[in-house]
Amino acid sequence: MKSIPKNFLLIILIGLFLFGVGQLGWAQKWQPYQFKGNERFEYKIIWNENEEPVEITYILDIKIDPEKSQKGEEVYEVSYTTKGTLTKDKLGQETAFGLGGAYGISLNMLVINPAYGFFFSQMDLKVGEKMSFFGAGIIKVTAMEEIAGRSGFVCQLFSPEEEDKILAEWVIDPELALPLRSKTYGEEGIEGEIELLNYTQY
Repeated sequence: MKSIPKNFLLIILIGLFLFGVGQLGWAQKWQPYQFKGNERFEYKIIWNENEEPVEITYILDIKIDPEKSQKGEEVYEVSYTTKGTLTKDKLGQETAFGLGGAYGISLNMLVINPAYGFFFSQMDLKVGEKMSFFGAGIIKVTAMEEIAGRSGFVCQLFSPEEEDKILAEWVIDPELALPLRSKTYGEEGIEGEIELLNYTQY
C-alpha cells in the first residue's frame, strides 16, 4: 500500500482549516437595538383584540442632530409614531400616549422579549443552527426569507417541554437593530405580529 505524501496531507489539512474558518465567517451574530442613526423603520402591527384583528402602523425615526451635546457627544433626534383607528368610546387617557396603550399591547415584548436579546448575541445565525436557551426554550434557524426588500434568517423558538410547540418567531437581518418580522404565539395560534414595511437610511 502506497503511503500518502506529506505535502499532500499538509495541503489537505490547510484546506480543511481554511474551510472551517470560512464556515465561521459565514455565520453571523445579532445584537438587537444597536441603532446606527439616520434610519427610519416603518412597521405594520397586527394584534388580536377581543378575538378581532387590529392593525396599527408604527414608525421609529432616528436622525443625527447636527448639534453636539455640551460634552461634544453625538446627539440623535428620535421620534415615534403610531397610527391606527379607534372607536369614540376608546378615546381617553391611553390615547394621549400612543395607540399601544389604547390597545393594551407592549411593543417591546412584541418586537422581542428582552430576556432573549442576550441569547441572540451568543448564537450563530446560519440555516440549520439550533440552540437551547437554558430551559427557556429551543431556537432553530430554519430558513431565509425576504421582507421589505431585505433578507433575514427565520428563527423559531420552541417550548423546552414540547419541541414541536412554537412560542415565537423572528426574521432577523443581522445588519438591522430590529427584526424584519416578529410573531408571538399563544394556545390559539398567533397572538401578535409586527412586520417591516419599509426601512430607510438617510
